[in-house]
Amino acid sequence: MNPIKTTVLIVMALFILEGCSSGDRCRKIVTEKCTSCHSINTSCQQEEKSKKYWEVTVDQMIRLNAPISNREKKKLVRCLGKSKNLTELCEK
Repeated sequence: MNPIKTTVLIVMALFILEGCSSGDRCRKIVTEKCTSCHSINTSCQQEEKSKKYWEVTVDQMIRLNAPISNREKKKLVRCLGKSKNLTELCEK
């Protein structure tokens, strides 16, 4: 197969997978890092909150000894700060 066609197909597949799996990845992160103290519904009640809101909230949870690394914090803030991801998280 032509290398350019292969590259285009790979890029298209990555975009498709990104769109399909963002809610699932969000669910995984929230389940692993938040549900030992909160139900998923706690996050669902915060729809339409900004990334700044989630950054402050996750920082508060870290101060309360939530086992969240800086890398995980960035993922959580990015995930919860997008209403599409939060909607997908809450639909399941």
